[in-house]
Amino acid sequence: MTTSGSAPVGDANAGDENDTDGLFGPFRIGVLVGTGVPDVLSLGGAIKLTRFFGAGINVGVIPTIRLSFYGEAKLAYQEYDAYGRIYPFGGSFFLGAGVGYASIRGMITQTYDLSAYSALGLPKSVSIESQGSVRTLVLTPQLGFQHMFGSGFTIGIDVGAQVPIAPSDAKFTTAPPKGLPAQYVQQYITPNDEKVRSTLDKIGHTVIPTINVKIGWFL
Repeated sequence: MTTSGSAPVGDANAGDENDTDGLFGPFRIGVLVGTGVPDVLSLGGAIKLTRFFGAGINVGVIPTIRLSFYGEAKLAYQEYDAYGRIYPFGGSFFLGAGVGYASIRGMITQTYDLSAYSALGLPKSVSIESQGSVRTLVLTPQLGFQHMFGSGFTIGIDVGAQVPIAPSDAKFTTAPPKGLPAQYVQQYITPNDEKVRSTLDKIGHTVIPTINVKIGWFL
């Protein structure tokens, strides 16, 4: 005899769904946007191959900013990487690593007083803008949490470090200011370039801690 409203034993799990599956079953594909340090803004695509493995690509940028820790020059930063992740427990916790390139531009504008040379017909002052760039291979080990809801909405946080490897030599595009004779170029441009070089050299050899908060959507 059965009791009214009771479910058959064979249907005990009928209401359960695997919220790790999406449109293509366990294979999930989506986009992620985020913010953090050093990437003020990041955007990328990602996939979940199974509950235990994932991968993706990421583009991160820092707008022009001066960080006194690295020196006097202002910096603009772009970073591109590809990464892989292992979810050892099949849940939200992951261990991962990325590899890619960071491109850093440095710039500084300095005004020099030339009034002592006014008898030579030089302007009273001159502004020199030095610009340089460096490119370096970076490795980024990470650990974090990324939770994917059944709807596909995803939120995550990760911490790690960017480890620079073999940065390139700094390249400069400093243009001599108009009206400054060639014999004074080295006197004023070279010290300006060295301030940019010093800043780029430090950021190109310094391990940078990372923290990112990301949201996204997976199919």
